[in-house]
Amino acid sequence: MSPNYSRYHHAITCALLSACVALSILTLASAAASKPATHTVVLRGMKNVPATLVVKAGDTVVWKNDDVVPHTATDRGKSFDSGSIEPGGSWSYVADRKGTFSYYCAYHPDTRGRLVVR
Repeated sequence: MSPNYSRYHHAITCALLSACVALSILTLASAAASKPATHTVVLRGMKNVPATLVVKAGDTVVWKNDDVVPHTATDRGKSFDSGSIEPGGSWSYVADRKGTFSYYCAYHPDTRGRLVVR
């Protein structure tokens, strides 16, 4: 085998290997980007923490009540309503509609939050 053929064969093999690695990385990144995420809003001290949460459509939002009284997560536009979330309890919602949703606690109307779904 000539030295030129060997270098050519090596260069082609390296190029193909690099292309395979790049394709694998892109495939993994795409799968990770499209996988729905789970986000948590903690009800604590009569507040939603965070007060504003930005998520992607398809993500799940969990409201976890770390307060000593029951709360709700009630959308003013009636897109969602958790009902009573007792102390130590939680409620989850799949954010399937894009938009901005202002919500409050039906028991404590000053306990407010905002969910932004992109």
